[in-house]
Amino acid sequence: MERDSRRLLIWILVILFILTVAVPLYFYFDPAHAYLAPKCPFRLLTGLDCPSCGNQRALHALLHGEVWLSFRYNPFMWLCAPYFILLIFASLLRGKRIEPLYDLLTSNPVIITYAVGYCLWWVIRNLPFWHNLVDLPR
Repeated sequence: MERDSRRLLIWILVILFILTVAVPLYFYFDPAHAYLAPKCPFRLLTGLDCPSCGNQRALHALLHGEVWLSFRYNPFMWLCAPYFILLIFASLLRGKRIEPLYDLLTSNPVIITYAVGYCLWWVIRNLPFWHNLVDLPR
């Protein structure tokens, strides 16, 4: 029981940090123009986008109510968000009723499907037509 309460406390602290520090920072500072915003090392080295490129700008746009722009910055983030929300929920509330959901979300087929989708997204977003399709600056 002590381990579960420690894990819950850690999640509460992480959520509090996100709500009190990260969200206001991303609301007030546009990562596309903020000097101190973390830059993608893969993109800096290769000039190509990684699967997570655009997440910071997408969060900034979402916090300003620009849902479509947020989706255009990184559609894969929007496809993965429900999975990660469910995974966090199932991890926090693990018990007899939630255990089947947690087992499903952490099963090999689901993880392999996610990994394949991640790799496909990595390739697709770097094809020449992608930036013209979503009409975003490169």
